[in-house]
Amino acid sequence: MLRRIVLSVILALALITTVPTQAQAAYADGAAIGAAFMGGFPAQASLGLTGQFNGVPLMFGLTGRILFTDNYQHFGIGFTMDWWGLKIPLLQDSVGIHFYLGPGLGLSADFGSKYWNINAALRVPIGFSFIFAKNWEVFVELAPSVNALSVGSGGFRLLGIYIGDGGSGWAFDSFFGFAGQLGFRYWF
Repeated sequence: MLRRIVLSVILALALITTVPTQAQAAYADGAAIGAAFMGGFPAQASLGLTGQFNGVPLMFGLTGRILFTDNYQHFGIGFTMDWWGLKIPLLQDSVGIHFYLGPGLGLSADFGSKYWNINAALRVPIGFSFIFAKNWEVFVELAPSVNALSVGSGGFRLLGIYIGDGGSGWAFDSFFGFAGQLGFRYWF
């Protein structure tokens, strides 16, 4: 069993490190900046910026969310850093469609009425991008995540396990997160 797991990990790493060099030629590269609308579980909807620096193989995201009602106020910021280890062109006609997948990190800080939380997560963005005009891209992305560490007014959580004064226990929504994005980018 251990042998199969090791062979599977080696095969996955080999695919991730060799396939991108063949697929990147048809994909926009360089510096990019764009806007995104994001929603997910257990977070709310947010607006953000996405981008990439020239010569850096990582895609960055910065999001912000604000919610004010009569009884509740909430402010949150988030940061993502993803490496698209796998980029595959699907169509090359007037609309270039590409599939991307890779590991990433997510950090968020949320503050509300008598509430605060800081969270670190491991995520895997899975997305499609549509390059519809020179240097313009529209993208849609799903990103399941595992919340590695969470600290806040609700206590301390490590991989979804609550450790604190009120006892301990595991909670699904403290362990698993799911986000989605829809946005556009301009590649320089």
